Amino acid sequence: MILGLFLSAVLLGLASSSSELYGKYLSGFTFASLDKMGKQMCVRECQSYPGRCKSVNYDRVHLSCELNTDSVTDKPEAVLDREGSTHIPISIFANNSVCGDLQCSTQEKCVVKKSRPSCVFIGCDLPRIKNAEDNGGILMYRKTLQCKTGYRALASLMCSERGLDKNATEFRCYKEVDQWTLIYRGQSGGTDSDYLSFISNGTSDETNENVNDEYCTSITKSPLCTTNYRTSLIDRWGSLGISQVQVALYKNGTKVVDLVFNGTGTNQESWFSPSQILSSSWSDVLSNQTYRYFDLEGHVTPGQWRNFQIWKSYGGCPNDLFWMASSYAEPGKACAQEQTSTKQYIYCPNTTHCNFEQEYEIADVMTVSIKMSE
Repeated sequence: MILGLFLSAVLLGLASSSSELYGKYLSGFTFASLDKMGKQMCVRECQSYPGRCKSVNYDRVHLSCELNTDSVTDKPEAVLDREGSTHIPISIFANNSVCGDLQCSTQEKCVVKKSRPSCVFIGCDLPRIKNAEDNGGILMYRKTLQCKTGYRALASLMCSERGLDKNATEFRCYKEVDQWTLIYRGQSGGTDSDYLSFISNGTSDETNENVNDEYCTSITKSPLCTTNYRTSLIDRWGSLGISQVQVALYKNGTKVVDLVFNGTGTNQESWFSPSQILSSSWSDVLSNQTYRYFDLEGHVTPGQWRNFQIWKSYGGCPNDLFWMASSYAEPGKACAQEQTSTKQYIYCPNTTHCNFEQEYEIADVMTVSIKMSE
């Protein structure tokens, strides 16, 4: 009933001399957003898309213009309140259209050349960009490229009158997990050192089409991911303004270890230090704690390594006290539980350090993620 009364009022308004809905905007049907223009410029911009643009939302406070594929006449239920905004159905200006009866495609705009209207292409050609919404094809004029849901970009890419505003290869989409930007992931199995994989400059799996991010950025282990996942953000560490770094371990998709470090002023390796600890799953992982190892590379000998190692003391395997490590050992090396010739994420499930031989558990996935200063 209320919707019917609203529609009647709207249609009555359209029949009036004003036909503009002040304090209103049409939500959900915008195909282009423009800045720094007056209301009549906004209207004329809509007229340049005959058959496609049916209304505009003009914001007189911010001088912004939204072009819509529908109008209040078609979608009265989508008209909402917004201070400073005016919704204008463009059909009322049809007699003033510079395009007359000319119809352009959805990738064209009507412009007047030598006093005659014609349709011109108004998009930018895009190469394939991994995990972008349009990962290869056309970016429409004045549109900004977006990443798929669950990913974020650190730089924008827009199509302007002069083409793309920057080299498209600079636009990359990075996986986000719980509002952290993922820069590294490993899973149990395999023989690749997490330390060497992490510091090896040049690997850019965020652009590698041979790496399936559905599996290789997941917090669950997958047989369809056969490599450590590494982004080139690690190579740019000093220029990113990193404020925090997180190391997390997951078991069956559940986070079992969460370490957060202060990343300000650090490099690729120095962040993993007791002096940088901000929070920890263990109450006794503190800056003033005594450690045998608290090191990204950790204990490395032929046939054995413990990376991302946080160890309290060595006392022979039955007496070792520890918190966590990415561990690999061949038969006859290290402790018995490590001698699998494959990588394992070994961690202490208690709230303080554990006896390594008697209390350890094994996680499936390790991630390293960052937050950056705005």
